[in-house]
Amino acid sequence: MNASTRVKRRNRKPPASKSLKSSPAFKVLFSPKGGISKELSRLTQAAAKEINVAAYAFSSKYLGKALVSAMKRGIKVRVILDFDIARKSYSIDEWLIENGIDVRFIKLKRGCLHHKFMIIDGSRLISGSYNYTNDSEFRNYEAAIFIDATPNTFPCTASSAVDLIAAFAAEFECLWSLAEPR
Repeated sequence: MNASTRVKRRNRKPPASKSLKSSPAFKVLFSPKGGISKELSRLTQAAAKEINVAAYAFSSKYLGKALVSAMKRGIKVRVILDFDIARKSYSIDEWLIENGIDVRFIKLKRGCLHHKFMIIDGSRLISGSYNYTNDSEFRNYEAAIFIDATPNTFPCTASSAVDLIAAFAAEFECLWSLAEPR
């Protein structure tokens, strides 16, 4: 890919279906600079009861502040991180803990926790290649798929979205039971 192709891709206008104001049952956003962190922040602020995050890397203070703000509103926030990556200097796991977020770690001898997903109120799922980092938002080519199974989404897709979110929720609970506080 040459430099002009990269510039064109970065400066492309998102299709109408990617509007942040609409709430389709499914949508996808791309980075760099595709608005993923802004949409994640908006969704965390709309949370009514619970946010669960499983992430390989978490270094975005912008998203960290959104989680802390939700927690201060009484939202239950739980974060699972890969132990080895959380030990890196750029990780904000200690900052999240200091600010009251319930953070646990998966420590593996071989392999890693490579998930990148967030579940909001058991009815919204965000997953893809997008890590919760500034590099993912501003430098890397990443994708985040947003799945909404809240009432008032398209009825024909709600059942399959509910099943998909339930599978991720079960995975989160399994990991949570295996994860340990620092």
